[in-house]
Amino acid sequence: MLDAFLQFISKEQLLPQGSRVILALSGGIDSVVMAHLFSQAPWPFAIAHCNFGLRGGASDEDEHFVKALADTLEVPCYATSFDTLRAAAGSGASVQMVARQLRYDWFETIRRQEEYDFVATAHHLNDAIETLLYNLTKGCGISGLHGIPLRAGSVIRPLLFATRADIEAYAGAHKLDYREDASNAEDKYSRNKVRLQVLPALKKINPALEQTMAANLERFKAVEYLYGQALNLLWAEAVDVQEGRRLFSIARLKDHEPALPTILYEWLSPFGFTPSQARQAGQSLDHTGAAFYSQAYRLLVDREHLILEELPPGNVAETYWLDESELVLELPQGHLSITSCQGKPDVFPPSPYEAALDAGQLQFPLLLRHWQEGDVFQPLGMGGRHQKVQDFFTNNKVSRFDKEKAWILEDALGRICWLLGYRIDDRFAIKPGTRAHWVLKYAKV
Repeated sequence: MLDAFLQFISKEQLLPQGSRVILALSGGIDSVVMAHLFSQAPWPFAIAHCNFGLRGGASDEDEHFVKALADTLEVPCYATSFDTLRAAAGSGASVQMVARQLRYDWFETIRRQEEYDFVATAHHLNDAIETLLYNLTKGCGISGLHGIPLRAGSVIRPLLFATRADIEAYAGAHKLDYREDASNAEDKYSRNKVRLQVLPALKKINPALEQTMAANLERFKAVEYLYGQALNLLWAEAVDVQEGRRLFSIARLKDHEPALPTILYEWLSPFGFTPSQARQAGQSLDHTGAAFYSQAYRLLVDREHLILEELPPGNVAETYWLDESELVLELPQGHLSITSCQGKPDVFPPSPYEAALDAGQLQFPLLLRHWQEGDVFQPLGMGGRHQKVQDFFTNNKVSRFDKEKAWILEDALGRICWLLGYRIDDRFAIKPGTRAHWVLKYAKV
C-alpha cells in the first residue's frame, strides 16, 4: 500500500518537493494508517487533533492516544478542545456540521501559525462513495456528484485511492493500534445508514462496487469540468456588466430554455438566491417588473434583460423562499421547518409559532417576508372575511416594534397563509375534508 500511496501523491501532484504537512488525526484506523504511511514518506509532518467532548471520557482517551502516537513517531502534535454542544446550540446546524466547521477552521489556523503548506485528512474511497450516495439522496447539483474533492484550498486527501478494506488490511498487517468510535456502528446518523445498510446492499448487486464507483467519480469530475466550461462560455455570450449591475440577456437565456433553472441557479446562487427562486425567475422572463430578492441583491425582470443589482446599504430585503425539497429554512433570527403529515392532526399546535396548514390548499414554493402596507388576509375565526394586516395588528394591540419584525408567509399564488406568531389564514385551515397537512414551526434564536 505504501507504493500505491506514493504513486497516488505523485500522479495527482498533491505534495510538491519540500512540502510540510499537518495530518488531521482522530485516532481512528483511517488516520492512524495515514500517519504510518507518512512516517515512511519523505515529507515532514506534524499531527493535529480536535477533542470535541462529545463522548465523555472516550474523547479524552482519544486525545491521549494521538499524543502518544505523535511521541512514538517523534513529530510535533497540536491539540485543542471544543465545547461543541454549546457552539451548536441555537446555531440551526447539526452538531456534526458545527464540529466539522470548528475542525477545519482550527486546522487552517494552526497551518498558518506553524507555517505548514497543507492539511491532510484521512478520507478514503469509501468515504467518497458514501458522500456521493448521500448527496444524491438529499438532492444535489453537478458538484455533489464528485464525492469528496481531492483538494480543497490547503486541504488534501491522500488516501482517496484506498478502499476501507485496503486500510483494514494494512493496519492488520502492521499490527497498528487505533481507537474505535462506537458511534460509527450506530445507524442513527444518515451517513452511517449509507455505510451500514446501503453499501452492503449495493455490493450484493456489484461485488466490485468500489472500483466501479471510482470510475464513475472520475467520469463525474470530467462532466463537471465540461459543465463549468459551457457555463463560462454562455456567461461570456449572455451577460454584460455595467456599473456594478449584471445584465442577463433574456433572448440568449431563452435559447437554452430546457436548462434555464440550472443555468440561473449556478449564476445566482453566489448572490444568495435559492433553487426555487432561480426556477421562478426562469418562468418569469416574459413578466416585466417581476422581482426576486436575496439578502443583499435584487433580480429584476426588464424587457430585454434580467438585471442583478446590489441592494443599497440599509435596504437589505429579508425575503426567503421555501420549497418542498428545502424542509428547513435558516434565518438570521432562527429557522423555519416544515414537515409533511398524512390525514388531519390529532391535536392542533399549541404555540403561535407553529401552524398546521391544509396540504391540498398550500401551493409551493412559499415566500417568507416582512409584512407590508396593504397586505390583506382572512384571519382564522372571522368566517372568511378579509382584513388588512395593519388593522389586525391594531385590534390586537401589537406594538410598532413587533410589527416591524413580523413575518408573513405566502404561497406561490400570492395568498397570505400565516402571520407568524399571530394567526393562520382561514383558507389554509384544517377542514373536514383535509387528507394531508403541513406542520410549520418557527424557532427563534
